[in-house]
Amino acid sequence: MKKRIFGVTVGLFAFVLAIVLLLGHLNVVVAAPNAAVYDKAKKAQSDFLSKLETLVNIDSGTGYEPGLTKVEDIVIDHLKSIGAEVQIINATPSKGRNILATIKGTGKGKILLLAHTDTVFEEGTAAKRPFKILGGKAYGPGVMDDKGGIILGFEALKILQELKLQNFEKITFLINPDEEKGSFGSRELIKETAKKHDVALVLEFGSPDDKVTSWRKGIGYYGFKVKGRSAHAGAEPEKGCNALLEAAHQTLQLSKLGDASKQTSVNFTVFEAGDRRNTIPDSAEVQADVRVLQAEEYNRLERDFTRLSKNKLLPCTEIQVISDRGRPPFPPNPKTDALVKKAQAIYQTIGFKLGVEGSGGGTDGNYAAAVGTTTLDALGPVGGGAHSPEEYIDLDRIAPRIYLLTKLLIDLGNAS
Repeated sequence: MKKRIFGVTVGLFAFVLAIVLLLGHLNVVVAAPNAAVYDKAKKAQSDFLSKLETLVNIDSGTGYEPGLTKVEDIVIDHLKSIGAEVQIINATPSKGRNILATIKGTGKGKILLLAHTDTVFEEGTAAKRPFKILGGKAYGPGVMDDKGGIILGFEALKILQELKLQNFEKITFLINPDEEKGSFGSRELIKETAKKHDVALVLEFGSPDDKVTSWRKGIGYYGFKVKGRSAHAGAEPEKGCNALLEAAHQTLQLSKLGDASKQTSVNFTVFEAGDRRNTIPDSAEVQADVRVLQAEEYNRLERDFTRLSKNKLLPCTEIQVISDRGRPPFPPNPKTDALVKKAQAIYQTIGFKLGVEGSGGGTDGNYAAAVGTTTLDALGPVGGGAHSPEEYIDLDRIAPRIYLLTKLLIDLGNAS
């Protein structure tokens, strides 16, 4: 009898274990979504697309003030319509305005949303390639980067208002006009605002594989200028001092300063020297794109650029090293990893798998992370083709991404 009971027990255990393993293999969702929020997210898609079309059909390339102003005015009206307190802050030296919208609640969590009104496209692009929907995708200049992010943030805040969910101390939506060119008129505002919040959620686009971004490299603007001496290239070249040759020599030796083990890259991208075929060039300027994942690498590169540049090919030249720091690195960290897991759990409740990746490209999330605010990036619409004529967002991921952001705001609002 005991053997029979033992056999039944073992068999039952094996059956339960098999079911658990099968559910894990099939990625079956156990937790239930917030039905009211998900229903609102699905219904919000048509409004999302309508508002997005309006913004996409306005040119707002970085520095194009007339278009930026039009987009900003529309966005300000949207935010005021859901009860946000909107503050306009100058973005000098950049064109356009910083929008700082605040919604106050009754809870403890302080959450910052980041997005931007500017795109990389020149004036006239919207007329040539207006918003369109084709084959389950929405296309247009800035549809994904970052006008889709702006509207997605608005829709999430609208759902909170409609459902009277106020379990947060405050949610601040900071929208700047110069992200595509380094945020020089907004980065100090981003850093100061981020310090006052527990979490920063960056509404840049999610990759085509539906991923968020948990780390990003910092960006440096490095290079050098060479001063030489001009002379006739045919009659008396020996009287010249060829800045082009020295620049080529420096480019070759300085390009070796990257460090793959630390994910530091140095890529020379712009070379300017000479303007006449028959003249020895007396000046040259070379620019490099530098990416670092560790902040101390900026210091090391500055030292090594200066040290190596003294190793000249032509002693008659003078060299001036350029080393300007752009966005700081947003390195991998445990707090962001925990936020990724929270987002993945939310997404799984509606039957979707959220991936995670790092990126060599920087965003305003780098500034938020640099001041110690827990940051998660790429929470905007899912799509591809950024900065190209094929830029798009996936229609079937709009509602899931609205739900994800809204539910994150709810859950993070409950946290102190």
